[in-house]
Amino acid sequence: MIIANSSALISLLVETDKNHSLAIQVSKQFQKRSDTVIIPEDIFSELINITGKKFGHQKAYAAAISILNIKIFVIENITEQIRQKALEAYKKQPESVSFTDCLVMTIADHFETKEIFGFDEAFKKNGYIRLGID
Repeated sequence: MIIANSSALISLLVETDKNHSLAIQVSKQFQKRSDTVIIPEDIFSELINITGKKFGHQKAYAAAISILNIKIFVIENITEQIRQKALEAYKKQPESVSFTDCLVMTIADHFETKEIFGFDEAFKKNGYIRLGID
């Protein structure tokens, strides 16, 4: 099981992104392994919002439909318990670490995985494996 972060998903979807080639390479790895890729619902929303602001609603809509139609991607609801744990982790992190990064790490803990489809250094510093990098 792999937990996805919005930065990697954007890299996967946007051909001009600096990490697009890496994201494609990593996605081929988890497709080959037939892994499930969990996208926390807040990350899905962030993905759509960022894509919409940078590239317009049509591109964001197309990105959302693409993700929803790929069977290995699963949108995971965030429970109150997970949100509280993520907030506790957030208050202990340096200023450079976002709440959504903490949410991704908390979801990874919940599903007992260390594998994250994301490129942020915070994941490595907190003991997670950034697929294709670490």
